[in-house]
Amino acid sequence: MAVALLEGWCRIMGMDDQKALLVTGIPVDCEEAEVQAALQEALEPLGRHRVLGKIFRKQENANAVLLELLEAPDAAAVPGEVQGKGGAWKVVFKTPNQDSEFLQRLNLFLEKEGQTVSGMFRALGQEGATPATVPCISPELLAHLVGQAMAHAPQPLLPMRYRKLRVFSGSPAPAPEEEPFEVWLEQATEIVREWPMAEAEKKRWLMESLRGPALDLMHILQADSPAGSVEECLDAFKQVFGSLESRRTSQVRYLKTYQEEGEKVSAYVLRLETLLRRAVEKRAISRGIVDQVRLEQVMAGASLSGALWCRLRELQEQGPPPSFLQLVKVIREEEEEEATFDNDHAAPERDDREGRGRWENKVDH
Repeated sequence: MAVALLEGWCRIMGMDDQKALLVTGIPVDCEEAEVQAALQEALEPLGRHRVLGKIFRKQENANAVLLELLEAPDAAAVPGEVQGKGGAWKVVFKTPNQDSEFLQRLNLFLEKEGQTVSGMFRALGQEGATPATVPCISPELLAHLVGQAMAHAPQPLLPMRYRKLRVFSGSPAPAPEEEPFEVWLEQATEIVREWPMAEAEKKRWLMESLRGPALDLMHILQADSPAGSVEECLDAFKQVFGSLESRRTSQVRYLKTYQEEGEKVSAYVLRLETLLRRAVEKRAISRGIVDQVRLEQVMAGASLSGALWCRLRELQEQGPPPSFLQLVKVIREEEEEEATFDNDHAAPERDDREGRGRWENKVDH
């Protein structure tokens, strides 16, 4: 926390921290004359200054120096670094409105999340902190406090409010920033299941992502069944905006999907996974046997090399079938080995002239 070091050092020295600079990352073996020369050249636009002290920072294995600016500093003229021995030395400078800018951004962020600074500190267990006392806390200290509290919190703070859903309208001509329905639905379903909040709050959060016909449908559902759950709302969205593909159709489409000519096995598995998930969603395939069904379909629908076939057969016989990521890893490893083998055993280029000579020398009698 370089800014905190700057503030603390200035308090000890009894000086204004907004008229000081902290330069860190100075090599230990750098002579004082070298330090002075590098600082003089880099800080010349700031006018006169003087070095007040030097300390060794163990975490950086380097020195840091504190400088006092003897003239009113121009924040725009303060360099971000000084070129000196060993590379760039970092310059730390506290602008006059740095704390207020930080708190303003924090307030805007919390406002978007429907929270306040006071509410955040209550969630962190800091009951004594109020908006009136917060400006006395440096950004570094505040960030440290929030980080420590979140690390030891029994559950996430404002758990899913940070995971904003993309817009979905259900319009025939969706805007560029909108998500396709299947993607939006998958995100919404995952977050709703994990979010430990009241149903009313879940609905309000869900409605923030809706526009056009989708928002109209949500209003209709609210009017018809005010006590309905969010999952019931999502089921209604599936009926209105989801694919009309039947359970049997999704199952057949999955089982009749084979590797295409020129397509890698890994690419085939990725394409197959989309159809498999759709079949599971339609309850055409049980979620409990997904890994087994995936492996069987790959072995039946892909053109496998002998080595890859043996490896997949071994996985099938030895125990629980691999997950999607485990299967892709195995397949890609084999593809890499096959590619390496092919390159190593590629025939050397033939000299065309030599070849022509051999054929020309053969004369039919």
